[in-house]
Amino acid sequence: MGWATLAACLLAPIVAHGLWRPLAHAFGAAGTAQAITGAALAIALACAVAGWLGGGKTLWIPVLVGGVVTVALVVGLSLGVAGLGALVPVAGLTTGLVSWLPPRLPAALDGLARRHRLLTVLYLLVALVSVASTARLSIFIGDPTAVDDQVLPGEKFVEVHSCLTAYVRASELVRQGVENVYDDPWWHGSTGLPPLAAGVENPYRPFLLDNFSYPPTFLLLEAPLTVLEGDFLAQRALWFGLNGLLAALGMWVVARWITGPAAHRVVLLAPLFFGSIPVLLTLQIGNFHLAAMVLALLAMVAFDRQRAFTGGALLAVTILSKISPGVLGIVLLVQRRFREAVITAGFGLLLTVASALCFGLDSMRAFLTFALPRLSSGAAFPFMDTDAGIATNMAPFGFPFKLKYLGFDLGDPWHLGPHVAHVYTLGLVVLAVVGARRRGDRHDQAVRWMALLVLAAMQSPFAPAYTLIGLLWATTLLAVEVRRAWHAVALIALWPALLVVPQGLATGALAVLSIAHTVLAVGVCVWLVVRAPRVTEPSSPIPQPNRRTR
Repeated sequence: MGWATLAACLLAPIVAHGLWRPLAHAFGAAGTAQAITGAALAIALACAVAGWLGGGKTLWIPVLVGGVVTVALVVGLSLGVAGLGALVPVAGLTTGLVSWLPPRLPAALDGLARRHRLLTVLYLLVALVSVASTARLSIFIGDPTAVDDQVLPGEKFVEVHSCLTAYVRASELVRQGVENVYDDPWWHGSTGLPPLAAGVENPYRPFLLDNFSYPPTFLLLEAPLTVLEGDFLAQRALWFGLNGLLAALGMWVVARWITGPAAHRVVLLAPLFFGSIPVLLTLQIGNFHLAAMVLALLAMVAFDRQRAFTGGALLAVTILSKISPGVLGIVLLVQRRFREAVITAGFGLLLTVASALCFGLDSMRAFLTFALPRLSSGAAFPFMDTDAGIATNMAPFGFPFKLKYLGFDLGDPWHLGPHVAHVYTLGLVVLAVVGARRRGDRHDQAVRWMALLVLAAMQSPFAPAYTLIGLLWATTLLAVEVRRAWHAVALIALWPALLVVPQGLATGALAVLSIAHTVLAVGVCVWLVVRAPRVTEPSSPIPQPNRRTR
């Protein structure tokens, strides 16, 4: 029940703010973002306490309490129809969680608090920080002027950066019949390109326009946002809610799919990972990378559960949206899981046809002939040779730029970068083949998939720090292997080793630190792919080819 309460408190603000602005778009705004967040947490706690008092078996008690508290808060805080519509689902979600989750949690959780009192205190402290951080972010989603509530207060770039601006802009352009949505003039005002022309208004204020480099099939996922066209803040809130719930679902499914000794640790750490800075920051800027990681993992879990069509649909969506998850297609082929590969390809064809019907062939042609070559050469990221680009790029493609900045004369980095990327891609393919031939239990397989997805994401010419989310997620799975204190210390220390950037460093020092971060991330991921599995036989055997014997 304690774990279910924590899950409810994490998700309540996300659900509330995923609905509040979209509903205000239709019914008018009332109340404040702070009031909505506070009300959502109050309702979640009230329903959870009622569930505790009822022993998790009497559903009508939390339903009654949730209804009364919701109506009282909506009336007392004058939250209007939009507030009521946003908070009723919070009560429903919490009631469902406190009644549905506890029987489905590992029995190994029972009694842990009594046996490990110090660890329980530390866990509760981190859990409270996670809830507070998620709640603060939800306020910034509801009110973009509340900049002190963003994930990294004082960081101006993330304060005004939203990847969703690019997705919304591209969706609008293709529906207007623009022939080449990737051409630079459509993206003036984004980083590395000329500013907007005088007198041209930015429709995404206070956020700046980002650039778009995704395949047009990705825009099929933007369909739920089209009903809110013209109200970017409502679109941003809905996207936040959808991505937050998807991330929570993915972490839950993967955590419960893991079996074996100490598997309950993955369940315990899932809420803490959800409330961590990398996850919340990705949700704040609206980048699709977190959702792509989740969808790819859900696809592979579905394949393991013999749900080939579910897995094929999810993996096809992910590959045709982000490209890099195609590395898992290599895994399927090497393991001779041809049925799953064919089903994935079939869904990919259906999505391509749907994209052509919805957006026309021009957008697909523009991506293949214009955008894709620019992605390969790095021309799609003109800011890579700026101080900020040099300091923040995790991709091996960026090494020549960093080395040139540090005084090493290796030639034109725009010429060397693609060669580095080609060598890296070849190594990635070899690693995928090696990893696919490894045997292991579910834990081993999931960690290997995550590592491969991280390495594939770093294949892009420009890879920001959020590409490491898969590696950080893998640390929660690696917790099942902790047997000694130094194992735990090593896992915990990996986070700051990859993420911490001291304030006030010169660009040269930032370039050196960025190289170190990339080398560490690639090194750890490679080790996770090639290391020997913990067990000889996997819990779900990988199909092997028939061999004839004489």
